[in-house]
Amino acid sequence: MSGHAELRHLRAFVAVAEELHFSRAAKRLNVVQQALSTQIRQLEEELGVQLLRRTTRNVELTEAGRELLDHARGILDAVSTAFERTRRTAAGEAGLLAISFTPTLADETLPLLVAELHDRHPDVALQMCEMWQAEGVEAVKAGRFDIGLARCPTLSGDLECATLRHEKIGVILAADHVLAGESPVAMAALSAMTLTIWPRALSPGFFDEVVGFYRFNGFDGPILEFEYLSSGVFHTDPAARAEVAGGRAFSVAFETQFHPVPDGFVWRPVEPAPLVPVHLFWRTVAGPAVQNFRSLALDVAEREGWAAARPVGGAAGRGR
Repeated sequence: MSGHAELRHLRAFVAVAEELHFSRAAKRLNVVQQALSTQIRQLEEELGVQLLRRTTRNVELTEAGRELLDHARGILDAVSTAFERTRRTAAGEAGLLAISFTPTLADETLPLLVAELHDRHPDVALQMCEMWQAEGVEAVKAGRFDIGLARCPTLSGDLECATLRHEKIGVILAADHVLAGESPVAMAALSAMTLTIWPRALSPGFFDEVVGFYRFNGFDGPILEFEYLSSGVFHTDPAARAEVAGGRAFSVAFETQFHPVPDGFVWRPVEPAPLVPVHLFWRTVAGPAVQNFRSLALDVAEREGWAAARPVGGAAGRGR
């Protein structure tokens, strides 16, 4: 709008145009009638046209007034929507939330959190990307993503985290392996086999957690890191798949990781069972949308009965 015309002039005009009565329009806007008449006169002077015909008995719109009414309603609706969206974005109830997640969280943990977000905050748009642990940490640290989900992320700087759950990690064996009929599989029975696992460089915290647990419990076999890296992990890596299928190796996986386990292989729990945590992490300077997601994630963890659904803060609680 040019000159001295303001939104208040449009609001005044729309009220009078819809009521066709100055007194009722003034009451609707909670202003005195004289002030309302002044605003209409100022708007007409600004535009250089007559918008209303006034008589002692009634008020009528001119042709120019009818034209302005259509536009004024749209302008006021757009401004109202913009203000409301701005307020809701500032409260974390609208806008865009970018989430990185590691492959093993795609089949259960993430879908439950996403469903809860859509239920609570339907106007928050999501952008989610599968990443390896180290890549996801760097993406959140750099501000390219708002939230990360990973198992045992190695965090530093201004990143904070919360533990959502602990999951038992089992083993993947060939379906015809002598140990495939056991449940759980004794870890000691795996000690001479090869462990196939994704590279430490991509998931250092997870790698150290799992391999360290196996070594502590007597596993002294060789480690074979995957060459082909995808969400399918071991069964899309030809070398690892051949070793496991041939009964010379095993891989590690969570019960929720495959739906179903690929043909020719089985998932079995192992004893003792490594408990691997799932962490949610974000930047300390994160806004309300991130804090809302953190809150609902902890609520989901409690509702689902996930273990250790408690906040973790500071360097002492950041991964392992």
